[in-house]
Amino acid sequence: MDTTLMNRIMEYSLTKGQGKIADYILKNEKRVLGMTAKEIGKEIGVSDASVIRFARTIGFDGFSDMKEYIQHELAKDREKIGKHSLYDRFTMQTHKYIKSKDSINEVIQLMGINLDTSLRQNSEERYEDAADRLLKADKKVIIGLRGGKGCAVQFSRLLGHLTDKVSAVTEESHDQLAKLTELDESDAAIFLNFPRYYKIDEKIGEILSERNVYCCLITDSMESPVVKYADEVLLVETEHCGFFHSMIGVEGVLEYLLILMCWKEPQTFRQKLIERDKVLDEYRLTQ
Repeated sequence: MDTTLMNRIMEYSLTKGQGKIADYILKNEKRVLGMTAKEIGKEIGVSDASVIRFARTIGFDGFSDMKEYIQHELAKDREKIGKHSLYDRFTMQTHKYIKSKDSINEVIQLMGINLDTSLRQNSEERYEDAADRLLKADKKVIIGLRGGKGCAVQFSRLLGHLTDKVSAVTEESHDQLAKLTELDESDAAIFLNFPRYYKIDEKIGEILSERNVYCCLITDSMESPVVKYADEVLLVETEHCGFFHSMIGVEGVLEYLLILMCWKEPQTFRQKLIERDKVLDEYRLTQ
């Protein structure tokens, strides 16, 4: 198990079609863990049998065996700082990133990777589906506890400019959680969930699932306890040089969802923004 998946693939002579499968899997290792061979084949444009044959070609017993290998590799090589205390996170990241005086370029590079990877590792189909479900929903609830709180507040504020019945759940209080029990199959939720995970995260997932509420989970790991309750999972990168999760990739994904919604119903949103501006104009400072 010491050989990386990339090195393992390079040991074999692949066909052009298998090369496409290999490229997809290497670029989307985290997503692959939550997908079937059929789903992967659909995104690439090949059959599920081709995906299974590819796994066997590079030495695995089958597709499930390959996913277990990937999961082990990710767990070994991509330790999440969120699993540790704040002090331990600081110590780990300081040791990892303070290597040279060119620190600002290192931070810029990491931020760029987070944004680029977050946006590209989710298919256009997944973005379109999430945007459509939000547009069709009656009530929209944006859930972001702990590290996801800031993004949840901002996204719900902007979404509220475009559509009605938008609220944010950012605290673990009984009053806020009670909002979830008022939802049903006509509503939708965006759930921002990052480690450390807590029992309340899974409880929220259970509530949404029991009430048949559409749930789009935005997370940096398929290990999130909410994955099994989600209708859609959008993966993001949150690696940071400090003791906290970077939200740059998360913001990028949320902004793209807003852009898609604006493109889908431009006239509706334009009218709502015009009406909003009329109300606010009298308070605007003249220049």
